[in-house]
Amino acid sequence: MTTRAGIRDIALRAGVSEATVDRVLHGRPNVRPATAERVLKAAAECAYLSGADLARLARPDRRRLTVLLPASANPFLRGFNDDLRRWAQMRDRGARIHSYLLDSMNPEVLARALRRLGRKSDAIAFFGVDHPDVRDEVDALVDRGKLVLTLISDITGARHRGCIGIDNLAAGRTAAFLLANTAPPQGGKLAVIAATRHFRAHVERELGFQELIQRDHPQLDFAGTIEGQDDPLTNMRMTLDLLERFPDLCGIYNVGGSSEGIGMALRRTGRAGHVRVIGHGLGQDTRRMLADGTLLAVLTHRTQTLLEVMLDQLHSPIPPAPLPMQIIFPTNLPSA
Repeated sequence: MTTRAGIRDIALRAGVSEATVDRVLHGRPNVRPATAERVLKAAAECAYLSGADLARLARPDRRRLTVLLPASANPFLRGFNDDLRRWAQMRDRGARIHSYLLDSMNPEVLARALRRLGRKSDAIAFFGVDHPDVRDEVDALVDRGKLVLTLISDITGARHRGCIGIDNLAAGRTAAFLLANTAPPQGGKLAVIAATRHFRAHVERELGFQELIQRDHPQLDFAGTIEGQDDPLTNMRMTLDLLERFPDLCGIYNVGGSSEGIGMALRRTGRAGHVRVIGHGLGQDTRRMLADGTLLAVLTHRTQTLLEVMLDQLHSPIPPAPLPMQIIFPTNLPSA
């Protein structure tokens, strides 16, 4: 009696791992075309699949994924879009990926883009603007059978698959812990700078921050939250105003981007290194600020991990789990 070939036989013949064989045979992404071709050839030689199955796997349907990101002055988000476009071209990802930059603060613009681009997409992922118009468009897309995901910042009450990003409440608590433990013994004031409260991620980070400060650190006062629209010059002007109004300001938590504006204000007033700053997103600006001591830490995640999870969602019915959060200090700053 002849024993039917299995996954291990195909892997040995193709010179790859059994996990790679499994990905190819189940049509999942993230396998180089040459590797997939070698696996399919080995499967044919082993008579593991029918001719029809081999033809289907050799010419998989490529789903169209549309990604919408803010056209922001935030260097991290600009870099994220560049990384996405390079990454999508590196190898066959099992999807046709198209990214668009939109007015980051305008929910009407985002809602129209979801309506227009969602019609010709199988899946759509976007940086969430938390607004009823956006939620209604998301629900309409879901009703039409589209896969909808939010990236980094979620929206409230929509029936989408989920959000791919870090736990923002935990991020806020982490920033509060770090600033509280580096504050002067006599205490002082802490401030939060956000882009806009239309970004749920920014609201959640602020909530987590305030929760821990108010619960565990009565010697520290909360000076309030200001919205800088992720614009470096606005962040600079607002930071200068904070420094003038609160001489005992000892820490700033930037829950959004464009931290370089905060750094400009601190350097101009000679307060860099004295007022501790924690930011989000490792980019060229925050990398420089960590290196020169203007930033105490950056809370971030691996872009590669976010992108891999996003693509895996095309083939998985399970909502995404929170991404691992990285804490980057000047002492563990990765090479560029």
